[in-house]
Order: sequence, then structure tokens, then C-alpha cells
Amino acid sequence: MTKPFARKFNLKQLPAEKPQWWADLLQQLKPAGEELDSDGLRLAVRENYLNFYHRGQAIAKVGFNQKKELYSELHIKYVFPDAKSQKYVRLTGNESNIINPENEKKYVTYQESSTLVEWIKHVTVTKIKEDDEKSFVENVVAANGNVIDMEMGLPGSGYRIDLVSLERQGDVAHVVFWEAKLTTDSRCRTNSKSPEVIEQLGRYRKFLKDKHHQQQLKEAYLNACKTLVKITELEKQSVAKIIKDVAEGKLTLAIDIEPRLLMYYNKDLDKRNSWLSHEGKLRENKVTMQVMTEGGCYKLQSKEQF
Repeated sequence: MTKPFARKFNLKQLPAEKPQWWADLLQQLKPAGEELDSDGLRLAVRENYLNFYHRGQAIAKVGFNQKKELYSELHIKYVFPDAKSQKYVRLTGNESNIINPENEKKYVTYQESSTLVEWIKHVTVTKIKEDDEKSFVENVVAANGNVIDMEMGLPGSGYRIDLVSLERQGDVAHVVFWEAKLTTDSRCRTNSKSPEVIEQLGRYRKFLKDKHHQQQLKEAYLNACKTLVKITELEKQSVAKIIKDVAEGKLTLAIDIEPRLLMYYNKDLDKRNSWLSHEGKLRENKVTMQVMTEGGCYKLQSKEQF
């Protein structure tokens, strides 16, 4: 049986005295709509945990263990750059030492925000090749305060939708789902009538059209908005007004069942100037699509603008 889609985090379990690593994560947090500096983090609410991202790369998973203690889980290579495995390590509660599971004689001591900043820098070293798609998505998040989720996983499918945003239409906030791609992506190009991305969007559409899924999504993203508001307020920050209005019940939620394709065009990479023909095929297939260009505006279009 497929697990229901959910977004929740028990804020009441947060300790009265913040562990240093938790305080530092909050300090580095930047809400959607704000530029991300070299050490900034984005927040995504999951089911019973939080994900902190730096430019599309997951830095820390924060949740509660069976003893209801707050913990932060990180990839071993962010803490121990020479590690060979794909294991994860944890800081729990007020712990300050992380033992290397590959060599228990070695450990790292968490020393305030400088340690977290060092781990964030390790991300860029570990990810040798820059991911242009993730950089594109980050540029979009920085320009749109109405983004409420990233890397949204569809239960039981293994598929992930890149961005989820809110779009106001009257007294209703529509939850909109965006699949981000580069125009050089082979899944968006074909010599036949139907590019591969059409099938991908079809799977998303099928999921979103299901009435049971729609109810789960509305409940989940109401919880997500409430959590985003409260987490950012812990560091005296604020989210976009539309997110706050949803959290406070001033706007009801509806699900936009038509997934949108968000494309990034870099003229230098399109050496044969062939993108326009492929774009035409996507539009012939009635794809709801927005194309952004390098150095251009990264604002998401509303339904009325398509």
C-alpha cells in the first residue's frame, strides 16, 4: 500500500534550550524570495522531519529520535571529506562530537557556526561537477517568495517534482507543481512527435487528478505553510504574505492538476540553435511551459500569463 502524502513536523517537541547546531541552522536559513549567500540554507518540510538545502544539495535532515530528542543527520563526506562510504552521521541533542564510523578513533567536534559553514563548503567540493539544473532551480527560489517545497517526492513512484509554489486566484491559493529542465536535456528533445518529458508530466497529472491525492496534498501543504511560518519566526524572519495567509486560514487551498514545465535556455549550450523546433513540439503537445533565459527574469508566470 502506498504511503499517504504528508508534510508535518512537531514543533511542540523542540527543546526549550536550542542545541548549538540547531541555532546555527536557523541562523543560516533564507526564506524563498531572498538571495542565497555562500553559506545560506533553504528549508523544506517533509513527513516528520525537515530538510535543509544549499543550492539544491541536502545538507542536513532534522528530526526526532525515539526518545524525542532533536537530531541532525548529515552525509559522512560533509563532515569527513576523505570518507569512502555513503553513510550518514548524526548530532543528537547537545552532543558536540561526531565519531567517524569508518575509523572510531577519529572524531569531529562541533564548534559553533564555523563548523556548519565548513560542512556547507564541503558540499561544493564533494559535488565536483556543478549541477546547472540545481543552480537554475535555486535562482528561481531566490526570485519567488511563494515557493513552498522543493524535490517533492510522489509516494511510491520514485519521481520528484522540482518546485511547488502558491498562486493566488481570488480568495484561493492554488498549489502549483513545476518540473524544471534544461533545454539541452534529451528528455525534452526528440525527432518523433512526443518527447519523453510528456510521459513524465502525464504521470504527475495522473497523480494530481486523483481526488484522494488532492485532499492529502491540501492537508500536507497547509501544514507545510504553518511550519514554514513558525520555523522562520524562530529567527525573526518572515515568509511571503501568501504563505502566511494560507497558514492563518485567510486563503483556502486548491490543487492545480496541470503540472507546468519550467525550462532554462542557455544560448551558449545550444550550439546548433535547435531549441526552437523542440519547443514547438512541446507546445504542440499542449504543455504548459515557461522558458527562462540566462541572465533574464526568474519570476514564475501565473496561470493568466500562459
